[in-house]
Amino acid sequence: MSPRLSRRSLLAASALLPLGLHRSTTAAPVAGPYRVGAFTVTPLRDGLFPLEPSMIPAADSAAGHALLKGAGLPANGPSPEPVNAFLIRRGERHWLLDAGCSTVLGPGFNRVTAALAAEGVRPNQVDTIWLSHLHADHAGGLLTPRRRARFANAELVLQDREVAYWSDAGARASAPAALRPMFDTAQAVLAAYPDRIRRISGESELAPGIHALPLPGHTPGHMGVLIADGSERLLIWGDIVHSRLLQMPHPDWTVIWDTDPAQAVATRRQIFDRAAMEGLNVTGMHLAARGRIERADAGYALR
Repeated sequence: MSPRLSRRSLLAASALLPLGLHRSTTAAPVAGPYRVGAFTVTPLRDGLFPLEPSMIPAADSAAGHALLKGAGLPANGPSPEPVNAFLIRRGERHWLLDAGCSTVLGPGFNRVTAALAAEGVRPNQVDTIWLSHLHADHAGGLLTPRRRARFANAELVLQDREVAYWSDAGARASAPAALRPMFDTAQAVLAAYPDRIRRISGESELAPGIHALPLPGHTPGHMGVLIADGSERLLIWGDIVHSRLLQMPHPDWTVIWDTDPAQAVATRRQIFDRAAMEGLNVTGMHLAARGRIERADAGYALR
């Protein structure tokens, strides 16, 4: 498969999900909820994406194939990677971080609303949604199949640079082929919530004890969320990695959806180093669990 994938290619890959990726592989169950002081953080699994090595081009190599085989997967993949959103609660307040992809990537997804319902939360009860970025697997769940707002009372909070990038016709025209379909979803989200978008810039307090952390590269306004209460901290780092298996040992391996691959690598290494040095607990939209980062040979590992 070509590294430059079309929307049709993504949908075809997603169609593998209801069939079961590989009978020899059992996807990790949904982890959590996690406690961070008085906060409760609940991962909401939207589905599993069959990531092929060609989507991380450097992984389509002897080294990448060996990692896949070592994990009990076929050398050519795919590997089942989670797509998560997160419900964050403290007292009577609850916030949503990302929203999954709804039906944008085809069958096998669209489970965030049901996961919220299982937590006793209806879409109209969500008043604030923080967005790590506007890629379809994070923002598509904000829309109904008719591309209307799914969360009738929610304010969307995201980095100003993110809104500017996805609103720019010139950025769309110059984007790699793999990124162009993402503009459709991003612009549909911005159109569906025209008066309910709050732009922030840089490190910003989102709520007492919760801060936005800019992590540019994957997209210009890509960000994580750092939750802290007393001595307890958890960083939800968005899309710092799409594959723990492939990108932890090889942090220089980029995905085809990175807007600025060189910046994405620099940011990944920076946040890996910070997390290792500070002993941060981390999790993300494409991680099945939380853990701590350790240096391992020339790369890193999540323990």
